[in-house]
Amino acid sequence: MASAETEIVFRGWDRVNWASEFLSYIASEKALSANTYMAYELDLEQYFAFCQRKKIQPAQASHKELRQYLANLQKQDLGMRSIARKLSTIKQFYKFLLKENRIASDPSELLSVTVNTRKLPKCLTIEEVFALLEAAKGSSESEVRDRALLEMWYATGMRVSEIALLTADNIDWSGGMIKILGKGGRERMVPFGTEAKCWCKKYSQIRHEWVRESGLKEPRIFFLTRTGKGFTRQGIWKILKKYAKAAGIEKNVWPHMIRHSFATHVLQGGADLRLVQELLGHRTISTTEIYTHLDIENLKVMQLKYHPRG
Repeated sequence: MASAETEIVFRGWDRVNWASEFLSYIASEKALSANTYMAYELDLEQYFAFCQRKKIQPAQASHKELRQYLANLQKQDLGMRSIARKLSTIKQFYKFLLKENRIASDPSELLSVTVNTRKLPKCLTIEEVFALLEAAKGSSESEVRDRALLEMWYATGMRVSEIALLTADNIDWSGGMIKILGKGGRERMVPFGTEAKCWCKKYSQIRHEWVRESGLKEPRIFFLTRTGKGFTRQGIWKILKKYAKAAGIEKNVWPHMIRHSFATHVLQGGADLRLVQELLGHRTISTTEIYTHLDIENLKVMQLKYHPRG
């Protein structure tokens, strides 16, 4: 839904809410997830608020005024990646208006933002991952569940939202495969290994008892709290932080680091980049290529450490 502020900006545009039309178009065209849709919406609302302050309609904005908007974003100390994303939203919006014959020319056509540096994803070493997993020793029912969750997470490289929403019927125990529902509703099949299977089977028995004790109908979500409810992303983050601390990992650990670690370790083991793209569910290979840069950085460190002339 567009905000009241958005509605004010659009008043007089033939009584058509072009923002809503654009968002509906982009959502169907790109099969956006709810979070991505919200990001588009917030980017537009921020731009419309700027137009309102300048007392112009978005359809009347010039190239010069768009440059002023980008300068305004820079003054807010936003990173270049965030500014580039916001500009991408605006450019797509104007392309839509042009396509619909609602503007004569695209004021954003010649605008671009250069992102000079590519931030490499931080990951855990293999030794740190193993220490993290083994910190959940399985000495209690909750620890068995936590170990199963961590093992399956690292085995598949799922996003934290994906593992939180993993359903029991999407696990193929005999085939050792998981069906994952990713961004934009895209499905992918990812294999999991013996350790993940072993711990998840142990947890399945405990899970059955928890559901029975809670008197609830069998839930679809696989990883549950003791009361039979699914986890939030924040709840899974707490589990991760708990065992990272227990494992003596001093670096800051956050959920996406597990996914980064999975991708990096699989590539270091000799996997093809296209395979990793499929496992991660990336739409384009360029998104996955960042992990090859990370591997190159690791090679540099290893060479300097072990080469006689390093």
